[in-house]
Amino acid sequence: MKPWTLASAGNGLALVLALLSLCTMAYFGYQFYVEPKPDIANVFTGAGAVLAASISALVAFRSVAIVEESQRPYPYPYIDIKSRYGLSLIKIKNAGGSAAHRVYLHWDGGPPLLKQGPNSNAQPLHFAGDETQAIAVLMPGEEQATMLGVHHWVAGRIKANPRELRGQVVYQNVKGNTCRLPFFIDTSFYQWALADETELLKAQRALTQVPDVLTQMSESLEQISKSLKS
Repeated sequence: MKPWTLASAGNGLALVLALLSLCTMAYFGYQFYVEPKPDIANVFTGAGAVLAASISALVAFRSVAIVEESQRPYPYPYIDIKSRYGLSLIKIKNAGGSAAHRVYLHWDGGPPLLKQGPNSNAQPLHFAGDETQAIAVLMPGEEQATMLGVHHWVAGRIKANPRELRGQVVYQNVKGNTCRLPFFIDTSFYQWALADETELLKAQRALTQVPDVLTQMSESLEQISKSLKS
């Protein structure tokens, strides 16, 4: 259930006024048709003005409601296969317009076995798994992540266990009210998407190995120099 807001109350009031004005116009329009009188025409015109004002108010309150909606927190989990070379991550990102506090995931059917253990055994995913492990705060645009495992291992687990990853994101808004947001994590990309759409991650990984290569070359040159001197 959506929380009560001033915009929703104003929207409802404007809708009621519009309906009442429309009914008034219909009634006095019929009365003017039966017995044309200036007083009836004035009432009909006044009801028309109220109807026009009510429609304008509906548009205005709708605009306010859209702005209010965009300013709400919107923490949502997803699987990321592009940020780390060869690894799958699960992230929770706040895509809303205000901070989300005490964020955690409530999984349907309990935490899934999607965490790669030390011996490649499947372990429960406890990342922000309950209130005791909740993320303290997620600012707008901020995200937190943890590693699931290497791509092929996670893809194999999902294929072996075709359970849908559904649940609720539980968080508190700026007023301290607890909110629940249903979520569904799509994993179909493991079947058709490229883990590395570009060579950027591979190039970045290669750059991190440059110092080690230079060190090995330096050591080799030193050994050659010593052998030549001897």
